[in-house]
Amino acid sequence: MSAPFVPADQAQRDRIRGALDETLFVEAGAGTGKTTSLVDRVVGLVSRGRTTLDRIAAITFTEAAASELGDRVREALENAAGDPTLGDAERQRCRKGVGDLDQASIQTLHSFAADLL
Repeated sequence: MSAPFVPADQAQRDRIRGALDETLFVEAGAGTGKTTSLVDRVVGLVSRGRTTLDRIAAITFTEAAASELGDRVREALENAAGDPTLGDAERQRCRKGVGDLDQASIQTLHSFAADLL
């Protein structure tokens, strides 16, 4: 039996997921796991009470990517809200996050800039 696959950039993926006190800019090619890493980060921030969705900005380049990211954040928060391995407070924060998802700035760079104006 072979060892499980570990990406060469696993340390960076772990940093995206776990370094919740840092502001990060993530840039990588298509299909490399950016969306998964960002979803994990958003759920971590919300579930651990580090922030609320109205204070999160996740900026992408295309409408399709922004839509997919929002859908995947919603799904991950819903899953975390029912995850028995999380504490009651974490699950409650995730349930609140599902309801507050429309307050997050998960959008394209252009639409984010337009909102600022």
